[in-house]
Amino acid sequence: MKYIESIHEIKKDYEVFLFDQWGVIHNGKNLFTNVEKIFENLLNENKSIYIVSNSGKKSSDNIGRLKQMGANYILKTEIITSGDVCLNYLIENKGHCKDIGKTYYPIGIDYPLLKDTKFNKTSNLAEADFLLLTSTAGFNDFVNAHNQMKIALKLNIPLICSNPDILGISGKEIHPSTGDLALYYEKIGGKTYKFGKPGREIYEYVHAKSCKNKNEIIMIGDSLFNDISGANNFGIDSLFIKNGIHKKNFSENISDIDTINNIKSDLQVTGIPDFIIDELK
Repeated sequence: MKYIESIHEIKKDYEVFLFDQWGVIHNGKNLFTNVEKIFENLLNENKSIYIVSNSGKKSSDNIGRLKQMGANYILKTEIITSGDVCLNYLIENKGHCKDIGKTYYPIGIDYPLLKDTKFNKTSNLAEADFLLLTSTAGFNDFVNAHNQMKIALKLNIPLICSNPDILGISGKEIHPSTGDLALYYEKIGGKTYKFGKPGREIYEYVHAKSCKNKNEIIMIGDSLFNDISGANNFGIDSLFIKNGIHKKNFSENISDIDTINNIKSDLQVTGIPDFIIDELK
């Protein structure tokens, strides 16, 4: 692990830059200060940029959010969400979604990921082939969701989750995210299939689009469990942003390397980055 002060120190070594969204580009409410200039510079040097986000929603909805934040050069790049990848797997009837059925029951926020597709929504759990969990933004009725999952477990209904993030960031606050609800179903014994980082599917999806070798690609993210671990698993380099989801773990009294090595989870693998930076600049 090597500490750097600016992404410009390493940009010559890569042709493809994969950026996480929350905690790297913005905090859920505002763009970070240096991001637009960094994107402008990389694009002017003909670098390929992909925003690779564990958002359970379609990329089109994320574009709308970025527009509201005042994004310009960021919107000249391609956004790929875990929601996009999940939708692709369901429509193509492949991977974990192969022969899963056509009737789904929404858990959490009823986001229309499958609108205008061959899939049908039901309000009757007994009719569902699978549960669909896309978002918990603004969702508070976790007790009811847990009760629905307990019923679904007895019916042996699998869960498809399009956002595996266990924690999320909004402004200065860190909070449970959609993946936390998926984790509950997994803990009680439910079959749970998650799309997004650190899973390989989203990296494979972007790699195929980039048409570049893995040694030309770098992932920039703030989650050791998702962005960095996923990059490790896929065999690409990574840059870790300290001032993101793990920011409360860092202090001046402990080295960054020791801190990273001590960030553990019983259910997630801690990734080891190639580079470390305080914030994107």
